[in-house]
Amino acid sequence: MKILFVGNGNGSWKIRGEQLGAALGARVTSVPRAADFVWADVVVLVKHAGAAFAEAVHRARKPLVWDALDFWRQPEENGLDESQARALLQKQIATIRPSLTIGATEAMAAACGGVYLPHHSWQGLSPTPARDVVTTVVYEGKRKHLGRWGKAVQSECARRGWAFVINPPDLRVADIIVAFRDGPWDGWMCQQWKSGVKLVNAIAAGRPVATQPSAAASELYPDGSFIESPEDLSAAFDLWASRSYRQACFERAVALAPSLTLESVAAKYRQLLAAQLERAA
Repeated sequence: MKILFVGNGNGSWKIRGEQLGAALGARVTSVPRAADFVWADVVVLVKHAGAAFAEAVHRARKPLVWDALDFWRQPEENGLDESQARALLQKQIATIRPSLTIGATEAMAAACGGVYLPHHSWQGLSPTPARDVVTTVVYEGKRKHLGRWGKAVQSECARRGWAFVINPPDLRVADIIVAFRDGPWDGWMCQQWKSGVKLVNAIAAGRPVATQPSAAASELYPDGSFIESPEDLSAAFDLWASRSYRQACFERAVALAPSLTLESVAAKYRQLLAAQLERAA
């Protein structure tokens, strides 16, 4: 099966396009040529590449799979309410006319009548046992996305003598992980249609995560605390200061993490693409 992945950018394209594409033995490009579409048996358009290259795929008469991950403009459209967000998604689907739409959460898949594919965890990341005492809280991502949560986490860590580290080279330096969004970087679509890659990586590292309620949190259900206000952060940190709770998190992660590896998610993806190719035959 000859698979073509098309997309661009950093972050989610690197994971959902370049890494998954490589694992599938696909041709991966940000600047596809007409010959690429002719060559392919099935084409995956990721994020904004859906609208940009859908017509080229249709002209080549190839099955088009659209990964709708992060398809909206951010932060400009983060503030759309549920009705506006659903209308925007349906407008994109009508424009792209995919054979299959992939959602980044089960909630997103239900909204678009598609299928769910989880984000995979960082390569080489695996659960490690809990340390005796908490020394380090970690956030991976852009600092500006934290908004008021950043100050709250920093304050709580300073009060306890813990370090607050952003984007360490190895997530397993963390004893507790935090994953928050605020201000213009939050909204209904972020809460319902963001993939929860930070939660996936927390599971893969065997660490509890303090985060806001979201579709990804409900679906992936990592060990941790789901909190709605910075005022709730202290109680969450008190809970996960317990080594026995953190060790139980590690033990559960040992069972959960294998299903979220690159190899596991790529195998699910291959099955989805093969099914689309069979339907088109």
